[in-house]
Amino acid sequence: MDRADIALIEALQRDSSRSIADLAEATALSPSACHRRIHALQAQGIISGYSARIDPARLGLTMLVFVEITLTSQSREAMDRFERAVGDFDDILECHLMSGSADYLLRVAAADLAQYDRIHRDCLARLPGVSAMRSSFSLRQIKRFAGYPVPHR
Repeated sequence: MDRADIALIEALQRDSSRSIADLAEATALSPSACHRRIHALQAQGIISGYSARIDPARLGLTMLVFVEITLTSQSREAMDRFERAVGDFDDILECHLMSGSADYLLRVAAADLAQYDRIHRDCLARLPGVSAMRSSFSLRQIKRFAGYPVPHR
């Protein structure tokens, strides 16, 4: 990756809806060179897709909950079963395999405590092999994810 690729990645992370002409101007490339570089970054898997940043509060999702999960067993079979089941529930926004005291960390959004109770009963409690679950409620988001830092070479 050179400076132009880095500039493209940074620009796309800020706003992926920009036109090729706008991106080319912002990165001092011709539109055709900009287009080729974006396709090359996609082919390399550096750009894996595009999405819109949504304000969850505007969707009524005002609660952000982080759920630590400990399994009864850390066998490959138990972990595979758990990970497959996580994929079946849209209410689980993210799932991370962790080091430390919990095996997994889940991110869940809900409108209120009643909805989180429903998610807990209908989704989280149905996950296989769970021995312990601990929920922590975000009081306020201080910094929102806005993209990954791109190493400048």
